[in-house]
Formats: sequence, structure tokens, C-alpha cells
Amino acid sequence: MAKFTVGKGLTEYIQKLDNLEYRADGIAGLAIYDGAKIVADQIHANIAALPTSGKSDRGRRNPTQEEKNGLLEGLGIAKLQRGSFINVKIGMDGYNNDKTKNWPNGKPNAMIARSVEAGNTFMQRNPFISKAVSATRKAAEAAMAAKIDIETEKTMK
Repeated sequence: MAKFTVGKGLTEYIQKLDNLEYRADGIAGLAIYDGAKIVADQIHANIAALPTSGKSDRGRRNPTQEEKNGLLEGLGIAKLQRGSFINVKIGMDGYNNDKTKNWPNGKPNAMIARSVEAGNTFMQRNPFISKAVSATRKAAEAAMAAKIDIETEKTMK
């Protein structure tokens, strides 16, 4: 029959595991921000590469330079949200400088982003968000895994 002897090392290991459990949400949050930064940087690059149209262009067009600048300035990562999942949202906030009769504060950046991403009757479709997400998925997952490994190792020392 096998014999198993437990010494002081097991108690220390159990304490390290308890500490890891206590810090798990914080570690996950750090990892999620690292992955989100990679995706947000690619979205920013895709916005910068968008073609632009003038205000007087008729028919289906690309965003104007003011709309494009609004997207670049409004892009951000929201605060960490905790629930049954831990996540962050990457999106557009605020208004651009293109003030019109219907939009005296400027057009909402989220509306412009949706119009460019999906297209509509006046905006040509240019899926800059979905392309960024699919292009950076593996890199973001790798960055999150690396951050979790680093933080777990720090905690377990």
C-alpha cells in the first residue's frame, strides 16, 4: 500500500492557492485589459486607414474627415464589468465636430461607427471593427494568457 507523508510544504502551498483564489478576479481583469488594448489599437489603425469623402458627395459615401476624426477621438475601452462574466467594452463615445441642424452638438460617434461598419442608404459599408477583432483574436488571447501566467507566477512565489 502507498504511503503519503505531508510536511510544512503542503500548508504553504494551500496558502498560496488561497491567495491565488483571492486575486483571481484582479488577475483576470488585468489580462482582459491587455487583450482589449491590442484590439483597440487595431481598431484605431483601421479607422485611420478609412477613406474619406467630402460633405457634398451624393449617394453612398465614406465618412467625412470630421466624422473620421470623431471616431479616432471617441474610441476607448470602458471600465471593467463584473457579473457572471468579467469583460470590457471597446467602443465610441461622444460627438464629433460636424454640427448640423439635426445634431447641434455634433453627430454621435457611435452612430457614425455603426453606419460605417454596417453601411446604410447614405454610407458605404466598411467593416473596420469586425476586421480588427478577427485579425487580433489570437494575439489578444495570447497576451491575456501571458498576463495570467505572469501574475499567477508572482502570486505563487
